[in-house]
Amino acid sequence: MPASDASTQSSIANVYMEGTRDAITFGVAFIFLYLSIGVVSATQSLSLSQALATTLLIFSTPLQFLLIQSYNDGWILLPIILALNARFVLMSATLAPFIRHTSTIKTMASLILITPSIFTGCITRFKRRADHPFTYMIGLGLPIFSISILCTYIGFIAGAKLTSPVFYAAMTLLLPLQFTALAGKHWPNYAEVSSYWLGFIAAPLLIYLFKDYSLLCTPFIIGGLIVLIENRYKERGRVAA
Repeated sequence: MPASDASTQSSIANVYMEGTRDAITFGVAFIFLYLSIGVVSATQSLSLSQALATTLLIFSTPLQFLLIQSYNDGWILLPIILALNARFVLMSATLAPFIRHTSTIKTMASLILITPSIFTGCITRFKRRADHPFTYMIGLGLPIFSISILCTYIGFIAGAKLTSPVFYAAMTLLLPLQFTALAGKHWPNYAEVSSYWLGFIAAPLLIYLFKDYSLLCTPFIIGGLIVLIENRYKERGRVAA
């Protein structure tokens, strides 16, 4: 029995380290994103505690930028916030079957870690292996969350020193690399991989059509289109069978 317990603990530790290693793939872009959030918070005259609170309590890059840059708009932001958060309901529902045996307290405490990048890493891994899914999610999400908090602090303190062209050039380079890595994690699930290049192609048109609301509309339009296409292929497959 003690040998079995030791084996289980070793397995849990290995899964946690697997998540931590995968966090490196996704975490690099978060460094620059959250340095930027810290910088923007400082330029918008937020306090350090307010800047850190957006990362600690929200941890959603588009929503944080929106709130930081438009915090004086008040209630007018509420429908936009609700719409942006709708995707997290869908992601949580998708993850729920894998972590259903986790206690409610642990699940509630971990909800802050569910971002598109962490969600993608988890779902991709769970399709291959479903052992200790909650441990993997924590191993993947906690380092990214921690580095995001640290970078928000550093960005706020450094302020204008991080607004150099080199900094923005690095962001321009690293963000596409992160999305390439996310797409690679979905291979060979063609429908999921295609959502990345479809978004890349459609983004300029959607920005032209929706302007300031493109960030809100694009994920729903691309996601809905991928679901419709995938369902159509499934229906054809059933008819052919």
